[in-house]
Amino acid sequence: MAEIIQQKKGARRKPPVPRIDLTPMVDLGFLLITFFMFTTTLAQERSLELNMPSTEVTPTPTAFPEESTITVLLGRGHHVAFYKGSKVAPETLHDTSFNGLSKVIAAQQSLCRALPPGFSRDAHELHVLIKPSNDCSYEDVVHVVDFMLIHKVGKYAIVNPVQAEVNLMRSSARK
Repeated sequence: MAEIIQQKKGARRKPPVPRIDLTPMVDLGFLLITFFMFTTTLAQERSLELNMPSTEVTPTPTAFPEESTITVLLGRGHHVAFYKGSKVAPETLHDTSFNGLSKVIAAQQSLCRALPPGFSRDAHELHVLIKPSNDCSYEDVVHVVDFMLIHKVGKYAIVNPVQAEVNLMRSSARK
């Protein structure tokens, strides 16, 4: 640790120069660095859990109440469009942005909750069909799924678009 070197008797006495041995301090430093390296958790993998529907054919397909269903179409260049219900019609397609889509989801959720009690329990929850085209980016799909989690939409599905929807998206993108 600290060591004082004394000179021989009879020589002129100089004040002793203290010498500090830093070897134990260096050892302790390396032990601490090693400890923190082994006990620290680096950036953990973050992923989005996505449950896809079964590929088995069911005898009775799931019925979506038209009053509480929105279909979201995703196209090239961050193009987002939606229509209410699950039946495509050119006059019901609305172009929007991602922020606008968030507002539409919130508004449709409040409309679903306000349905008369005669509707089934499933009709009072929003159902969203997400239909990404082959031209859309993966980032757009993740944004829409994030909106489902933010707005606590429990019933949504990622489905392939039909040809009529692809044609509608292409024609609305040209406008």
